[in-house]
Amino acid sequence: MKHKMYCIFARESVKKMNGVRGKMCTQAGHAYVHALLNAQQQWPEHVQAYLDSGHAFKITCVVDTVAELEQLQQKYQAHCATKLVTDKGFTVFSEPTTTCLGIGPISEDLIGDDLAGLKLFM
Repeated sequence: MKHKMYCIFARESVKKMNGVRGKMCTQAGHAYVHALLNAQQQWPEHVQAYLDSGHAFKITCVVDTVAELEQLQQKYQAHCATKLVTDKGFTVFSEPTTTCLGIGPISEDLIGDDLAGLKLFM
């Protein structure tokens, strides 16, 4: 069974980044790394399956709002690690701003239609 990791951005937060791609990359890094670190504590079997798979599936998607990120976190936190990323507001943002959500590693059989059907972030 494949295990995947997701980073899901809120489009409303991406707009506030004003095209600063480095900030976007950094926020995605936080989402993936901290979800994996959380998984080591709560879901070590998911981490081991992800590492043993020989693949590093990472999928970056987008939703419209931070509220949608929060809904996805509430749904998936019972099945795998999650990390809602809130930037502290020291550089690009003028205040703390939630930007994205990390989910996983998660087994394909636990991925619901809501997660599988998200738009890829292009």
